[in-house]
Amino acid sequence: MEENSNMTAERSLEIITKQIEQSRRVVSKTTGQSLYISGICIMCTAVLVAVINMITMSQGMIGIGHVLWFALPVVIWLLSRKYIKDREHTPVSLVSSMIAKTWITFGYFGIGFFVIALIWGILAPRLLTPSEYVASQIRVAPVIVLMMGMAITITGHILKQRWLVTFGIVAGLFCFAWEHFHIGMGIVMAFISNGSSYSLTAAAVNASLPCITIFIFALVGLLLPGMMLKNQSL
Repeated sequence: MEENSNMTAERSLEIITKQIEQSRRVVSKTTGQSLYISGICIMCTAVLVAVINMITMSQGMIGIGHVLWFALPVVIWLLSRKYIKDREHTPVSLVSSMIAKTWITFGYFGIGFFVIALIWGILAPRLLTPSEYVASQIRVAPVIVLMMGMAITITGHILKQRWLVTFGIVAGLFCFAWEHFHIGMGIVMAFISNGSSYSLTAAAVNASLPCITIFIFALVGLLLPGMMLKNQSL
């Protein structure tokens, strides 16, 4: 009788262990798919924004392509609902919840800051003198890439991936300096304008430089961790 009881306890422990492992795999797969879809969407949007900026620059619409960023959260949400079939049946996980909240928070701050900068860009020329307006211009790209680097770093800590933490810190700070101190613009002027005046081509390329940075951040910070988690769940 005691032997049968021990066998039942061992069998129960085995079943519980298998269920926990199965739940972990489902959570990893769902989290990986979410990161993967978000990375793909951000990368595609970055390419579209850069192309639109290049095309519309000659018509005097500087940076009009950046409006597409407003549609990005909706696209990610729709695709996630379509392709992540077992999201509703996925157990609540602290890891997946923290990753999701990290990137949702980044989205709130990123879009909110973009809206503030857009409104200020419309109002400032009407409220300030030209010299005051130039001094008060808000540069969006440096802040966005810094926040994205922070989000990638936090994701790396949650996933316990040192390489992701290192990339987020180094790339975030480097790209902030790159954008804030106009290093990219200096290179563009040197190779495109050849020391002459600020050409239209240089302006178009400069408007697209942040898209290249965001593309790389999405590739390394979202797409690759997503693929890693998906492979772990197989």
